[in-house]
Amino acid sequence: MAKGIEKTKQLILLLLHDMGPSSTEELIAEAETLGIAECRDRVPGAIADLNGERMLTKQLSKEKKAIVWDLSDKVDRSKLDF
Repeated sequence: MAKGIEKTKQLILLLLHDMGPSSTEELIAEAETLGIAECRDRVPGAIADLNGERMLTKQLSKEKKAIVWDLSDKVDRSKLDF
């Protein structure tokens, strides 16, 4: 399972790089559109791990009425470009 959570963490970083600030539900929905069904279970845990590693920032979005996540300054965005 550790391998799966690591892949999910990488996916979240890539999605946030492409989508910008997003809620957990938006990240899950986007992962599901990519055909990664197990993300519904893994995304919250991966977000918690990334947040603990200070790879994400967290804000309350009044317009989305949710907490949104974004990449922190600690993330080397150049490594996320393909």
